[in-house]
Amino acid sequence: MMEVVADNEHPPPGQSGRPAPGDAERTPPSGTPAVPGGPATSGGELSVRPPNEPTAIDPEAVRQFQQFQQFQQFQELMRQQKEQGFPQGDPPPPGYLQPWGPPPKRRPAWQRALRSLGGKLATALIVAALLVVGGYLAVDYFLGGPPDQPKASEVGGQKTKNTLLFETNPRAAVQKIYDDVAQGEPGSACKRFTPQARAQFADHLHRYGASCEDIVAAIHTGVDEKNMKNEYANPSKLFSISPEPSDEPVTISSCALGVAGGPPLGKFTVDKIPGSQEGQYIVTAHQAEPDGCAGVPTAPATS
Repeated sequence: MMEVVADNEHPPPGQSGRPAPGDAERTPPSGTPAVPGGPATSGGELSVRPPNEPTAIDPEAVRQFQQFQQFQQFQELMRQQKEQGFPQGDPPPPGYLQPWGPPPKRRPAWQRALRSLGGKLATALIVAALLVVGGYLAVDYFLGGPPDQPKASEVGGQKTKNTLLFETNPRAAVQKIYDDVAQGEPGSACKRFTPQARAQFADHLHRYGASCEDIVAAIHTGVDEKNMKNEYANPSKLFSISPEPSDEPVTISSCALGVAGGPPLGKFTVDKIPGSQEGQYIVTAHQAEPDGCAGVPTAPATS
């Protein structure tokens, strides 16, 4: 028996699992193949992508790629520095590296040669200067000695050339020593001797002190205690000495001066300082005299 199926019970075309007659696969009117799986459009047609459409570039991806290239450059730089012995450090964060520039231009050969020659000349000059200084010091240490002492009459010549420091006649030169002792000025009194004469003075009057300054201070104390500073500073027979300058050394005996208020200071030899302004005098020698001038004639005071 055959079953009758109503027309309205047949499944519509395309829903029975196999294509209905006449339901061939459609293609776009332009002839471009449809993209499988693409969304369907109205009327059952498929969407189509143009074949030559460029793919959009993501700016963030480009930036990350550039940073990666920079990081590779930094790694290469660190590798080269490590091979050359430079210390290694922490790499900077991406994006902080600068592009490599061209290598520095090499100097011409003549400039390099000139710089090398200049450096060698400077080194040679320094070495020569050190040798000269070292040689001078060595000669002075092993062969040198104290410089020659100038003549006693020349002491103070440079200072007195343009300056009036000492007295300009023999009588005033000796009287000023007594005045310095009376006033208690050891520095001024002892500067009126040459070094040799100062040593002689200290040796001859050592009973008053160990040095010229000590002797002057000790004698001043005795004079001051007697309250006779004026008498000691101006011996009574001082004016018997001629004040006239002389080109020859002048020797003055304290025993002939009539010293009062303190001990006589011995025999002084004074002489001009060559080249000094107005012919200034300084003590160039000293001789001892007996205590109290016993047996010493009181005249003449000069010789």
